Amino acid sequence: MLELTFDADARALYAYFTDINEGDDASQLEIPGVFLLDAAGQIVGVQLQLASAPKKSFLQYAQGFEELHYNEENRQLTLSFGQHEVVTSEELPYEAIVDLDRKGRALGIEIQAMIEFGINDRLEALNPWLVAFDEDGDAEFDDDDESDDEQPEVKAAPQAAAEVDDEDEDGPVVHQLPVKLNPNLPKPLLPTDHEVHSGFVALVGKPNVGKSTLLNAYLGQKVSIVSPKPQTTRVPVRGILNGPDAQIIFVDTPGIHKPRHKLGNFMVDVAKKAVPNADVICFMVDITVPPNRMDREIAQMVLLSRKPHILVLNKVDATDEADKHLQEYRDLAPWEMEVAVSARDKLGMETLLEEIVKRLPVGHRLYPEDQLSDVSERTLVAEMIREKVMLNTEEEIPHSVAVEVEEWEDRGKVIYIRANISVEKDSQKGIIIGAGGSMLRKIGATSRFEIERSIGRQIYLDLWIKVRENWRQKPNELRWLGYDVKYYRD
Repeated sequence: MLELTFDADARALYAYFTDINEGDDASQLEIPGVFLLDAAGQIVGVQLQLASAPKKSFLQYAQGFEELHYNEENRQLTLSFGQHEVVTSEELPYEAIVDLDRKGRALGIEIQAMIEFGINDRLEALNPWLVAFDEDGDAEFDDDDESDDEQPEVKAAPQAAAEVDDEDEDGPVVHQLPVKLNPNLPKPLLPTDHEVHSGFVALVGKPNVGKSTLLNAYLGQKVSIVSPKPQTTRVPVRGILNGPDAQIIFVDTPGIHKPRHKLGNFMVDVAKKAVPNADVICFMVDITVPPNRMDREIAQMVLLSRKPHILVLNKVDATDEADKHLQEYRDLAPWEMEVAVSARDKLGMETLLEEIVKRLPVGHRLYPEDQLSDVSERTLVAEMIREKVMLNTEEEIPHSVAVEVEEWEDRGKVIYIRANISVEKDSQKGIIIGAGGSMLRKIGATSRFEIERSIGRQIYLDLWIKVRENWRQKPNELRWLGYDVKYYRD
């Protein structure tokens, strides 16, 4: 019998045909398909459509599983579970990922759903095939013997040093919870037993048009990093705004641009996938400049989604040519509404909010009232550190940097955080360290201030530098650093 595992956090089903170890999956194949549903809307199977006939060895590991069927004539790969009648189907929001070994043999399939699909409530028919999901499956990554590539920070918080040496016998406490409101901020007292306008609002546009600034302004707290550098946002960030009669889940997407490397492809992919899944789309533009070809392409993508769409004209306070450019943006598409704002100065935001709420469906709140974002604390901390690197370095450095939090330990009075800053070249490593460690100390000090203000706790930040040559072009490195589309399928 083919065993399935389900990761509730990632809303992902995994069907593996053989045991795999680290490094077995040499490549991936993405295949479109549909969920097969019974009369009750329960998942009873998945059908995938291959673009071309695979090699004979493609399904070598899958032989013998009665749940898997391959139709050579129409190149359809079907996973069916039980003798259930298929009444309807629903298109997969993202292509299924087939992991392949070095000989092109399928190791297994990963299928993800959006939060709106409610996959957690559609697994009843699959219960006989489901096994417990191993949350410690990545433990092998904890052993890192590449210490020669690391350079420790000269500690910028000596007052916390004594606490760091005070080891907790129970080991580190790993925090993976979504970001909550800063305890120093007032929490809204909102009713939850009545229906409100609730849904997802995608903020889309070119890089550096102010999407993250707008999101942070609405929430009154940073959940998405900002910098003058384009392409700062790399992954979609959800910010949750609660009101008496509405819950708005803003989805801040990476800027859509012409990608030059695999990281760029990832960023554009997750941005485009947010559009058809939103209840309302806000196409955000910089009114200080006229639209270009990329603006026209994004406008057409927004129109094709057939979702309510608003033209958001940002930076209206920064130009005298707004009227001239306004007509050019109006001509891109028949917008349902246009709203002029200044995300930096918080102008026009109430008007935009009113227009968004009008277009949201009525239902129950999708998130707890005190939850500010679905980003984990570890991810937010890593992004804040990357932001400080971008703000304090120039030229080649900003877009060659990735940050990962490797240790997070609550040690009573302080939280010990150890983070790796990855770069692509030795020369970049030297720039970030700076003369006598001066740049690294500056990055550490500014990061620590931002992090403490966000989580409301004193921290001890331990920064290290690692060289990962040309990581933006290497799929395995991208996955290691967290830039894997399967984790951002919503």
